Amino acid sequence: MKARFAALAARHGLTESGLVAKLVGEVLRGNASAKVDSPRVASERVAGGGARGEDRLTVRLRQGDRGRAEDLAEARGIKPATYLTLLIHNHVNATDVLPSHELDALKASTAHMAALGRELRKFAVPNSPDADDLSTLRDLLEHVGHEVASAREASSAVVKRNLQSWEGAHA
Repeated sequence: MKARFAALAARHGLTESGLVAKLVGEVLRGNASAKVDSPRVASERVAGGGARGEDRLTVRLRQGDRGRAEDLAEARGIKPATYLTLLIHNHVNATDVLPSHELDALKASTAHMAALGRELRKFAVPNSPDADDLSTLRDLLEHVGHEVASAREASSAVVKRNLQSWEGAHA
């Protein structure tokens, strides 16, 4: 029986496991009315628009692509599967989503800049500054200069890494 099954598979240009998969698929398609779902699976199918796990996809990469994806993911500080998920999401939706830790870094830089802006507005009130106020203002401006440079460098690094990652993936 095994030899006859192997011969049948070969005649159809399939492996034995491929033929089994085809046979099982045909049997299940032919018996679609006999399908029984648990209430939980049925409700998930209705609510989510499909069966649970339908968003999972297996992808075969070309030779060398996995290593490149791992390198790009490591440069962004995320797992390769997360990187590829973001890449696909961004391509399908024509967006450029940053990984959460990069977005957090940009948010932190923006918050620092806002705090510095509030401090600077304190000195914008017209009055006659005394020597202590001028010294405090000079120190604050020096501090602001360092903070702005630091925030600019951090933001620039995140944006540069983001662009290099996506350009490297699209090249």
